[in-house]
Amino acid sequence: MMVVAVRLAATGLLAIGVSGAIAGGMGLTFGKGFVAGDPSAITYTKARCADYFEYEPSARTCEQAATLHHYGEVVFYRLAAGLLGLMVLGAYLWARRRWAWVSERGALPEGFEATVGATLFGLAALLLLGQSASQLAVGETAGAGAYVSAGVVSLTVAGAFAWSLYRSLSRGSGLGEGKSPG
Repeated sequence: MMVVAVRLAATGLLAIGVSGAIAGGMGLTFGKGFVAGDPSAITYTKARCADYFEYEPSARTCEQAATLHHYGEVVFYRLAAGLLGLMVLGAYLWARRRWAWVSERGALPEGFEATVGATLFGLAALLLLGQSASQLAVGETAGAGAYVSAGVVSLTVAGAFAWSLYRSLSRGSGLGEGKSPG
């Protein structure tokens, strides 16, 4: 079970990293405000503006400083999570070569990991894409790209897990082929 959790965690961290790269591309294409802008109803206190200008001294307005600051967080924190995912994956692959028990074959039913992955990433995609769709539906584009980039990646990973689950169910357990379990 622990091995499955490590693989799912590595997959999640790698997905976050990919969403950071996509968010960066969206920022270059559609503007940083699309990825990390605050909604139009947000107002900034004088103290908060001072903080933002401290982080982003080249900004001309408080809103621009806030957007640049948030954009850096969205993109670079996600890329850092992806790097951590690469390290977790590397450690897992190293351990799998070193110790036979790490592969954990047969400990869980075939398709378990794919079921969990498809469910978790599918729910994440539903929530993230739903949030971005509702935001865009009311004409609020500021910050929507952060949700879109994460939602698209979640949907892709959910699809990969769903395909793996389909293949697992169609080849192995005997269920669905007219056979009774046991």
